[in-house]
Amino acid sequence: MPRSRNGRDNQVSLRSMVRMRSLSRVVLVAALAFVAVPALDAVGANEARADEAPIEVGTQLVATQDVTLHRAEIQKGSRVSVTKLSQRSGRVEGVHVALADGHVVKVPMGFVHTYFRVAE
Repeated sequence: MPRSRNGRDNQVSLRSMVRMRSLSRVVLVAALAFVAVPALDAVGANEARADEAPIEVGTQLVATQDVTLHRAEIQKGSRVSVTKLSQRSGRVEGVHVALADGHVVKVPMGFVHTYFRVAE
């Protein structure tokens, strides 16, 4: 194995460089997290999302982007109405929504929080 000028082998110096780089990565990730979280909160602060308002039967939901529900294309801004809540262990796990054509589709709450907001 070749030796460097100061007598240390190349593996030791390579190991040192990797440690320095990983330390700088940790510092960079921490700095980005510190800045990114408040920035994301500020961007979505004025929009009432589906996870902030209570969802009950009769609640109108508005699509925040184009989405497909069981072959039905829902365009951004379209409204659907909640017809039934699906509960398990006292927690709402999904909702049944009525589409404009009369079909009723079951939608998990994670999907609702991602693609819909409560109509004002």
